[in-house]
Amino acid sequence: MLDTLPSGAHPSVPDTIRRLGGGGPRRIAESAGVVITHGEGARLHDSQGRSYLDFATAMGVAGFGHAHPRWVSALHDQVGRLAATVLHTPMQADYLAGLAEIVPPGLERVALYSGGAEAVEVALRLAQSATGRRNVVSFTTGFHGKTAGTRFTGRRYHEEQDALGIRWVHDVAYPLCTEHDAVSYPECSGDGAAALAALDGYAATLSDGVAAVIVEPVLGTAGNRPPQRHFLGRLRDLCTRRGWLLILDENITGFGRLGTNFAADWFSVKPDILVMGKAMGGGFPLSGVAAPSSLWDNSLYAEMSATSSSYGANPVACAAGLAVLDILREEGFLDNVRTVAARLATGLREIERSSPYVVRTRGVGLMLGFDFVDPATGEMAGAELCKRLFLDTLGRGLLIVGDVPGVRLNPPMTLSPAEADQALEALAGAVCR
Repeated sequence: MLDTLPSGAHPSVPDTIRRLGGGGPRRIAESAGVVITHGEGARLHDSQGRSYLDFATAMGVAGFGHAHPRWVSALHDQVGRLAATVLHTPMQADYLAGLAEIVPPGLERVALYSGGAEAVEVALRLAQSATGRRNVVSFTTGFHGKTAGTRFTGRRYHEEQDALGIRWVHDVAYPLCTEHDAVSYPECSGDGAAALAALDGYAATLSDGVAAVIVEPVLGTAGNRPPQRHFLGRLRDLCTRRGWLLILDENITGFGRLGTNFAADWFSVKPDILVMGKAMGGGFPLSGVAAPSSLWDNSLYAEMSATSSSYGANPVACAAGLAVLDILREEGFLDNVRTVAARLATGLREIERSSPYVVRTRGVGLMLGFDFVDPATGEMAGAELCKRLFLDTLGRGLLIVGDVPGVRLNPPMTLSPAEADQALEALAGAVCR
C-alpha cells in the first residue's frame, strides 16, 4: 500500500480525519492512503510529490478539471467584491439567463441550491405539491442523495424506511443494457418494455396516485450503468399517458458529461423537472432545479421565499456557474468530450479482451465503467482483490473509483486525447497480466 504522511509529534492528516470526522471515513480515501494537496487540469498532486490522472473527479464534481484558469479568475474576482446577500445581484440574473440558454426547452425557471440532495428534495416536493399526489417511484440501485426523502429512493435503507413509516417512496427494477459496451451502445435497440410494464402495474396498486417518477439517465453510483437505449423515451411516453411527472436527476450526467449539455439531449427526452448539480459549479457547491412556470406557479413554491436557501444563488456560486457555462460553450469543447470518450471506449474494449479481471465495459460519453472479476471464480471480485487492483492502478498514476467491483471512470471533460492514452496505458498495466 502507498505510504501515508509520516507520523511524528503531530498526527497525520488521515489520523486527524479519522479521529475528528463524524461517522466512518470515505472508503476510497482510506483505500488510497494518500493525501492530495492540489490539482491542475486533469491531474491531482499528493503530499509526496506524486501526480495522478484524476478519473474520479470527486465523483463528478470536478468535471471541468482542477484550477481551470477561467474558473479561478471568476471566483477570485467575485470573492473580493461580494460573497453573500439576501438581495438581488447581477450575478444571479446573468447566471439564470445563461442557464435558460442550455436547459431543455420549456424548463424556463430555475431555483438554485448548494447540493444535489437538496435539489432532489425540492424536485420531489415540487412534484407532490403541484400534482396533489404523494407517491414517488424510483429505480432499484439508483441513487439520489442521503436526506430524509431521497435516502429511501433506489431501495436503500429499506429496513429504516419501514421502521420510520415512510410509505410514499417506491422502487421498481431499472432495465440495464447488458448487451453493449460503450462503443456499440448507440446500436442498442432495447426499450425496457418489461420494466415499464412492471412500473405501470405497480403504480396501479398505489393509493393516492403517483406524483412523479425519478430516474438517473445513467446509473452513476451503481457503476455508470446505462439503461436499454430507448427506455427513457418510452418512460417519457408512459409518464405522459398516466399524468405522472418525469424527473431526470442529472447531477452526474449534466453539463457536458455525455458529450451534450444534458443527458436529456443525448436521449432526446424532455423531462418535466430537471435536477442539476456536481459539475454545475466546477467544484464550488452549486445545484439547481429547472421546471416550467406552470409547475412552480401551481405548487407551494409559488409562495414568497418558498424556494429560498441560505447558500443558494449566492454571488460566488453564480460566478462559478457562469465560468462553467463559458467553458461548456467554448468552440470545440463538446467535440473534444465526444472524441476523447470514443478513444477511451475503444481502449476499454481492448483492455477487456486482454484482461482476466475486466468484464462488462460500458458507458455513455465520459461516464464509463466496467466490473472487476476474480479469474479463479468468474464472480465479482472481493474487497481484497479490488483494493489490490485499485492500488496497482493508483501506483501507475491513475485514480479510478475502483476499490469496489463496479468500477466507475469519470474523467475531467477537459481531458486531452494524449491524457486518455496515458490513462489507458496505466489501466492496462495494472489489469492485463
